[in-house]
This record gives sequence, C-alpha cells and structure tokens, in this order.
Amino acid sequence: MRLNELLVDVALAVVIALLVVILTPGLAVAAIVAIFLLVVCAVSFGLEWWRARWRRGRASGSRGRPGPPGTWPRRP
Repeated sequence: MRLNELLVDVALAVVIALLVVILTPGLAVAAIVAIFLLVVCAVSFGLEWWRARWRRGRASGSRGRPGPPGTWPRRP
C-alpha cells in the first residue's frame, strides 16, 4: 500500500470515528458499533487470507501429493 493511500485511509477512519462518537447517544452504543466493525474486519481478513491460500494451492497444481508423479503411492 502506498503512503498516500494509507494517509487517506487513516484520515477517513478518524473522521468516521469522530462522527460515530458525536452522533451516537452514548459511548456504550459507540463501543457496540466499534466491536461489530472489528468483527466484520476480522472476518474479512480471514476470508482474504483463506482465498489467497486457496489460490496459491490451485495455481501450483498441488493436490497434496508429494514428489513427482511417478512417486505417488499406488493403491492395490
């Protein structure tokens, strides 16, 4: 991520956080919103990690078999 993109993301996060604290009726509601957003972000990061891991496995052609094709265990 470039520095400019990071600065824009941080600025947007600060503005949104201030709006949530100002517009919600109390800090407890703001905390509930913050926890919900953290859970959504964690799920998003987890899904992205899983997809990247799955794509790497598919791109390499690996299906969990070790070694070159002639060395796979053969079933009788």
